[in-house]
Amino acid sequence: MNDNQLPSDTFCILPWVHLSTRPDGSMRVCCTANASSVGATNDKIHGGMVGVLKDNEGKPNNLNITDFQSSWNSDYMRNVRQQMLNGEKPASCIKCYKEEASGHRSKRQWETEYWMQRVDLGSLLENTQQNGEVPPQLAYIDLRFGTKCQLACVMCSPHDSSGWIKDWKAIHPQIKNKTLEENTRWKDKGSINGSSYNWHKNNPTFWDQFYEQMPHMKQIYFAGGESLIIEEHYEILEEAIRQGIAGDLELRYNSNGVEWREGLFDLWKKFKLVRFHYSVDSIHAMNDYIRYPSEWKRTEEVFHILDTQTSNNVEVTIACAVQALNVYYLPDFIKWKLEQRFNKVNMWPFGAGGINYHFVYHPAHLNVKVLPAWFKQKCREKYEEFYPWWEANWKLSIPKWHKYKVEYDDWRNANYGIKRLQGMLNFMESEDWSVRLPEMQEFIQLCDQQRGNSFVETFPEMKEIFNNAQS
Repeated sequence: MNDNQLPSDTFCILPWVHLSTRPDGSMRVCCTANASSVGATNDKIHGGMVGVLKDNEGKPNNLNITDFQSSWNSDYMRNVRQQMLNGEKPASCIKCYKEEASGHRSKRQWETEYWMQRVDLGSLLENTQQNGEVPPQLAYIDLRFGTKCQLACVMCSPHDSSGWIKDWKAIHPQIKNKTLEENTRWKDKGSINGSSYNWHKNNPTFWDQFYEQMPHMKQIYFAGGESLIIEEHYEILEEAIRQGIAGDLELRYNSNGVEWREGLFDLWKKFKLVRFHYSVDSIHAMNDYIRYPSEWKRTEEVFHILDTQTSNNVEVTIACAVQALNVYYLPDFIKWKLEQRFNKVNMWPFGAGGINYHFVYHPAHLNVKVLPAWFKQKCREKYEEFYPWWEANWKLSIPKWHKYKVEYDDWRNANYGIKRLQGMLNFMESEDWSVRLPEMQEFIQLCDQQRGNSFVETFPEMKEIFNNAQS
């Protein structure tokens, strides 16, 4: 992305082309808006729902009781656009600016680069009114139809996964740390401010407006809950095919890949492009622990199914949620992936042939910044030892069809390879959130008690962190 082409240094294209929904029907500028608001001190200035679209009374715009078309030019959205054009940093967008400051490539940067190749930026800006209003033609929408999910990933909650409800009811009443108790509350249970995990079933206006907008869309992004077990996802695909627009439409997923409806791969063949972000966070028992109660045997099986049984228009990438529990082990994950010799999983240029990843911000007690300084240094030393191996085996990152088209320098200087790992470590070390370490310790201890797991056996290199919390 050439910053000289942008109207300001803080500009992001997403508020001009995109809306993101939450499982409860609320809407955001994007899926990571305000994700970094909770830091080491439980930030109240930017905490709460800064990234959520609100009406003139300060109440969340929620698709259970309103429509996304009017939300598109709400005071909130217009203000975000004006701030970006003026070179200001909207509070909802702190996450990206913080990552960039530490040398990590942010969602703002890669999304803007991606969409500038697909839409006319000049036209978007020309059609932007002085008050920030733009014509309601969505190019890209993020859909999250409720919380239905088979898993209860350790960094998730009942806000995003129905699979968490049973464990949350057992764990939350036992929490003693006040800050941990507050930050893990299931505050709205899908029933405050008009929110509902069934918003997509309760509001026919949404579907009227969505199908009116769909011919203009270039990409639909499905996330969860777990999109592949939600019926409305399949209805959208079938409707796009029926309307004859599937060939011009890109689909994007974040999915646990546990199961899907028969015939999905045949539906995918009708679309311009399908980018499947397979949510896997580590290897073997470590992934089973984080993405509880997944089974590595099935996870590995799905890797090979996606790699060999999907059509040529399907791209498969690994979507790893980087957090305190797995950051030390990412080099092992990358090495495992490369040694599988996949045909299409994260092949160049995605993740420079390694893996793709994003940071966990909530819950804050699992963010990488929580780790003590000595362990952060231990991570850095492991990564420094890994880089020479990856450099020596860099050709494993390049698929057969690119074999003679990619030079070593291209790979070594790629934004998403070693450079991104270096930026990730810089980000981890940029702030000290170790004041939250007792929250992390208590949370993990309670999860282990409830689930019959053992953190110190699964992640032995991290045992010392828990010497005073677990036997």
